[in-house]
Amino acid sequence: MLAAGTAALAARAGASQEPVPRIARRPLGRMGFEASIYSLGTAEVPALDETVEAIDLALDHGVNYIDTAPSYQERRAEQAVGVVAKRRRKDFFLATKTLARDADGAFAEVRESLARLQCETIDLLQVHAVNDEATLARVLGKGGALEGLDKARREGLIRHIGITGHTRPAVIAKALDEYPFESILVPISAADHHLHDFAGDVVPKAVERGLAVAGMKSLKGVENHAGKVEDAAPFVRYALSAPISTLTIGFRRISDVRANLEIARSFTPMAAEQRAELERSVASWASADVLWWKRQA
Repeated sequence: MLAAGTAALAARAGASQEPVPRIARRPLGRMGFEASIYSLGTAEVPALDETVEAIDLALDHGVNYIDTAPSYQERRAEQAVGVVAKRRRKDFFLATKTLARDADGAFAEVRESLARLQCETIDLLQVHAVNDEATLARVLGKGGALEGLDKARREGLIRHIGITGHTRPAVIAKALDEYPFESILVPISAADHHLHDFAGDVVPKAVERGLAVAGMKSLKGVENHAGKVEDAAPFVRYALSAPISTLTIGFRRISDVRANLEIARSFTPMAAEQRAELERSVASWASADVLWWKRQA
């Protein structure tokens, strides 16, 4: 899928006489794809021009996985990704989501996402924010979202189906028992370790079953608590040292992407003692007041 895109990157690098920096890659479960350990998230993006420039920058420097959703920035995130996908679709694995809970709504949202993303097929479509058992029952039940996504996959509109959860690890663990999801997207951070930790049981379960595991929110709690991440590297290293396929990191400005590229290029696994020390350092504020995605109704 990416051979042409890799050749294009090499050609551009040769023209500018600047080598494309290497970012480590890991298997994306059983999907037959090697994902960059740093994947580009788009939940919070700047204006269109800067977002497009940032996406191009990430792709030029080895990122090959982009995660988006129609709910991000009132569909602007998908639109920005679509500007890039129109000319560089073969350069990256494309993941998006649906918040629809019924079959018709999920299928319709896939079609709408394809139009905004300006492509014919989405690599991974994730049932988004399944945070309680009632939502899980609805998407799994008769007429639920998964019926619509199964239809979309049969028609070649999407290739793989995943699930995302933020709040209750037990709900995602149950989901993996009830449907053959191919990926999960869950919070992985030193702060999340202290509150409803997905890394404890859900991630090992997914890994054992050969699923792709994408991490998220490695920096979000730190930003919310301190207002600014003075040194993001330890928090990114912490998440990347978990048994995940890729870590989705968002950006609010192009400088964020440059900083995260540097961290990803220089990544070395964090020792268990270092991980434990970082967990201890954030324990005093690792609460649902800061980690808002862990709030339970």
